[in-house]
Amino acid sequence: MVPDPVSLGDWLHEGTSDPREVADRYDAWAQSYDADLASWSYRAPAVVAETVVTRRPGADSALDVGCGTGLVGRALRARGFSGQILGLDISQASLQIAEQGGAYDSLERADLQQPLAVEDESVDAVVCAGVMTYLPDVEEVWREFARVVRPGGLVVVTQRDDLWDTRRCRAVVDRLQTQGVWTTLDISGPAPYLPEGYGGTPEVGCYYLTALIS
Repeated sequence: MVPDPVSLGDWLHEGTSDPREVADRYDAWAQSYDADLASWSYRAPAVVAETVVTRRPGADSALDVGCGTGLVGRALRARGFSGQILGLDISQASLQIAEQGGAYDSLERADLQQPLAVEDESVDAVVCAGVMTYLPDVEEVWREFARVVRPGGLVVVTQRDDLWDTRRCRAVVDRLQTQGVWTTLDISGPAPYLPEGYGGTPEVGCYYLTALIS
């Protein structure tokens, strides 16, 4: 059973880097997750999908890191994305729901704080929406995203506005550009992340980062 909204909201706002805790929480939440996020007017999946199809038309593949119940995958299909979609997530219950949605060609359970079991330069885009809260080593994670994307492909990521500052995300973005890992195409925000809120916690904003892999 999912925790009451206030307890859940507190947990979401505080975040955790313990993968077992993340898995347990999202396993418990999986059945009501889509309905809850819809009631909070969660738009990140639609925004991320729009970015991929407009900035990388004709992409043959996308890796959805932290795919959860499949919101981003379904949003990509709704926007006409016809390539392969691969999904990784730590919550087995969420993956089962994503599989039922039919948007993904492959789904695997993975601890996203570990190196991805994905070959170098093997996908046209990495998307990661609503996940960076639980991945504190921003630079390591974003370098790993860049590793698996083919030159000319995209990395599209969301990050909460409070964590954007405390985890020094802008410095990471600039360092990866200076080192030739990627070219920053767009940083937008902070935009409303969950406009209808969750459990009475403070309003949270969201940055959207889009980068072109060199």
